[in-house]
Amino acid sequence: MFRKVTAVLARLREGVLGSLERRLLGALILIIISTVALQVVSQSRALALRSESEDLGTSISMAEHSGQLLKLVVRFRLLSHKAAGTADPDAAATSDELTDAAMEIGQAVNNLRLDGAQAFDWSSERAAFEDLDRVVAAVMAPAPGSNAGEDRVDAMLAAAAILAEESQLRRDKAYAQLERSTHDWHSQVIVIGTIILLVALGVLVDVMRNILPALRRMHGALHRLAEGELEFGIEKFKLRELNALSIPLETFRRNALQVRNLAFTDPATGLPNRRAFIERSTRRLRKTAGEGSAFVVAFDIDRFKFVNDDYGHAAGDTLVRLMGERVLRFLGEDALIARVGGDEFAIFCTTADGTTPTTLCSALAAHMRKPFEFDGYSIAVTISAGFIEVAAGSSDDINLLLNRADLALYASKREGRNRVTPFTDDLEDERDLARALERDLAEALTTGELRVVYQPIYSASDGADEVEALVRWRHRLLGDISPARFIPAAERSGLMPQLGAWIIERALSDLSGWNGLAMSLNLSPLQLQQDGFVSFLLECCRKNQIQPERVYLEVTETISIERNTRALLTLELLRSAGFRIALDDFGTGYSSLCMMKTFDFDRLKLDRSLVEDVGTNATSMAVFHAAVNMARQIGAEVVAEGVSEEHLVATASEAGCTHLQGFHLSAPVEANMVERVFAATADWKADARGPATDPLRCAAA
Repeated sequence: MFRKVTAVLARLREGVLGSLERRLLGALILIIISTVALQVVSQSRALALRSESEDLGTSISMAEHSGQLLKLVVRFRLLSHKAAGTADPDAAATSDELTDAAMEIGQAVNNLRLDGAQAFDWSSERAAFEDLDRVVAAVMAPAPGSNAGEDRVDAMLAAAAILAEESQLRRDKAYAQLERSTHDWHSQVIVIGTIILLVALGVLVDVMRNILPALRRMHGALHRLAEGELEFGIEKFKLRELNALSIPLETFRRNALQVRNLAFTDPATGLPNRRAFIERSTRRLRKTAGEGSAFVVAFDIDRFKFVNDDYGHAAGDTLVRLMGERVLRFLGEDALIARVGGDEFAIFCTTADGTTPTTLCSALAAHMRKPFEFDGYSIAVTISAGFIEVAAGSSDDINLLLNRADLALYASKREGRNRVTPFTDDLEDERDLARALERDLAEALTTGELRVVYQPIYSASDGADEVEALVRWRHRLLGDISPARFIPAAERSGLMPQLGAWIIERALSDLSGWNGLAMSLNLSPLQLQQDGFVSFLLECCRKNQIQPERVYLEVTETISIERNTRALLTLELLRSAGFRIALDDFGTGYSSLCMMKTFDFDRLKLDRSLVEDVGTNATSMAVFHAAVNMARQIGAEVVAEGVSEEHLVATASEAGCTHLQGFHLSAPVEANMVERVFAATADWKADARGPATDPLRCAAA
């Protein structure tokens, strides 16, 4: 039996209490039923009380009239005794008094009749008050030996006493009944009102303790979802409606969490991406107050493009993933590591144990030099890194910190890669200057701030001499700007094709006035990518009546032409048109040899770093001779750049260099000085030992 009751209660709880709608509807129904019951009871008791009140009123009236009747009968008896006991000389007066008393008694009887005395049987008593005129006559003129008058008076007194008593009893009963009914009404109202109050209180308690908290929790979950917070679970509710809503909300949260994880995670490495790095490092920086210092690091893989080209993009992706894992193992879980670009990573660390960022980054760079073994490959790479230190708990913008770390990273790249550079204000000043140069360069092309100068290139034999066209910029505010600064600015701003075209037109125009001289023109990688560049160069030569054979086009290994089909095709077309192609800065990078296998260069220009130490360092001498021999074996001319001392002239010539260039021979000169410079070198060409005087000074004289 107990189990059945428990089962019924469980079904009731699940069917009714488990639903917010049914729970509230049931409560409202109970309140309505209780209210209707209260109204019905109140109406019924009101009608009953009305009837009982009327009955009480009638009973009171009857009691009053019966009491009055009793008094009148007593008075009538006294008058009758008076009339019978004395010989009243004034019999007529006495008779009138009895008659008046009898009439008053009759009136009282009529009042009782009107009050509803018929509600109880008083026929015997009422008979005592009939024929009152005869009673008066019998009293006034009694028959000899007869007591009929007195007996009637006694009968009237007895009947009046009975009526008075009955009326009093009836009044008391009516009053008691009314009092009981009133008490019952009050009791029923209290009971029903209490039930309604208890139901209302139950509903209120249920709403306050169960429904509203559940709604608040649901609202809180919705608010957290709206705010983008997903790291929490949506609870299961007992209320069916809320639970029905919580299930799809939980599904939505999980899906949104997965989407966010995809949006905040780099798919190739599983590391956080740039967006996640910004958000998480911002929170960490705010929480590190008083925990030492923090720093942001930006690093990338040196020459990562070559890895992709040599081993394939799949290997490149694997290398990036393995590098991320290695960095994470090296720095530990407390560090935040993110992949923010193709091969670029960002790190947020704190240094509470006294370790400096420089020490940590240098150790990380050394750790990254260990070869990566995968898929049968052993790939060793280096990294370039930049970092910025910031006080823990700082409010600095992480985007700004990361940009500054990037500036330090680019500085590491410019300094030769495989190094770590801290951020300094000078780097930001340099960046601002670069942006200013980008902005002002377009104006400089039209205002005459740019000019072309020419540095002689001397033949070590009887071959024709030539010049290299070099652009110079004298800024109206900053003075002379090095080409090493404004050429990259032109490439970044997209002005390089326009600047290159201006240099070519100006240089070839000057060359048209110098008979017997050749000219070297430096080409940017962007120019080789430009549509119509070959046609433009040929048209410039035609317009200035210059044979393409008089023009050397210098490119550097930084354009990676062995990996750029478009650039290679452009160079092939230019060479077919008669231009000669030179590889500039040979020896500064490991890809030079690969480029020599891919393209047959007419000339190799040895970088000044190979020439400057010749004669003072045996190793440098060996490398210099090897580079010259390699170039001569493939049939290319060799230009020794950076001839800054007299002894280098003979050394370079003896090693097999076909051309010499450097400040010892001549600094770059203006166009109107070129012929005078070469005229001043006539004596030097006849002397194999080298010039006895500075050709520039001779020309100036």
